[in-house]
Amino acid sequence: MPKAIASIFILLFSSVSAWSQIKVLTIADESTLSSKSVMTDLRSKISNQPKLFTLVSAKDFEYGLVIMADCMAQKQQKTDAFVCSYTTHYAGAASKTFIGGGIYVGATSNEVADNFLVSIAQDIAERWKDMIRANAIENLDACLLLTQSSCKVLEPLESELKTKIINLSQYLQRGGLKK
Repeated sequence: MPKAIASIFILLFSSVSAWSQIKVLTIADESTLSSKSVMTDLRSKISNQPKLFTLVSAKDFEYGLVIMADCMAQKQQKTDAFVCSYTTHYAGAASKTFIGGGIYVGATSNEVADNFLVSIAQDIAERWKDMIRANAIENLDACLLLTQSSCKVLEPLESELKTKIINLSQYLQRGGLKK
């Protein structure tokens, strides 16, 4: 497993070089011992990647990635496998966009957390840039259609539209943007 983690993080580092650190909000059912154990291990692994991630709480209201994980309750804690699932969402300015998810079974919470981290890193490497752009287009489209004044162009779209402020007429003259 360490080789898989290393190669995924090399891919992730190369694809996120233009981004800043990703703020991560983690959510789990802490009343289920197996969920709590897996999320504790996952949070530890995320914290061990400070160049890529920083953990935040829901009180911060500023996060870019939401990770939700849940595990089936174990009847025999020392012998039952950990059967867990996760989903990730990009948390944009006004909406959440699904990035990926998975289900893993492992002998230990650490094994499941390793699988989650590798899968989450792969989801980010493959989809993050497109998610940010799609979310920015949705926000700009909504602003332009709801107001008759100009709207701020979010940073991911500034180079495409070659402006920081745009109104609906200017946007339509340029042909709009496709997701």
